[in-house]
Amino acid sequence: MEKEITEMKERLEKLEKAVFGAGTIDVVSTVNTPALDFSLNERAFIKRYSAGFNGQEFFTLIAGYLSGGKDDVPVDLLKIKSVWKSCSGMIGVPYASTFSTRAKENGWVDSSRETRASYVLGKHWKDIFKKHGKNS
Repeated sequence: MEKEITEMKERLEKLEKAVFGAGTIDVVSTVNTPALDFSLNERAFIKRYSAGFNGQEFFTLIAGYLSGGKDDVPVDLLKIKSVWKSCSGMIGVPYASTFSTRAKENGWVDSSRETRASYVLGKHWKDIFKKHGKNS
């Protein structure tokens, strides 16, 4: 009887490996993004969430602030440039059009289909926080 139980366990293990893979369950890792406080003024918002950001991340953060974090709200490029200019001391680099291009390449923003010279947030815009370890 003991031999039969051992054989059954071995068969079950083989079956589980065939069905579930190597017997381990892959855990999908998620990065928690900070709970963003859109009630802050633009300078406080940029200062709080932008440590270590590059140009395309700043561009995305500003677009996110101006849209209130909503991906269906078009944000005018002139408005983004205005916030950039008022926060230039914190940002440290002048605005360049390559920042919007790179943000689009990363899927963080996209050109608005409704309004010319405006942007909407991409589905994964909060990925800008991942490499900076900003977890809530």
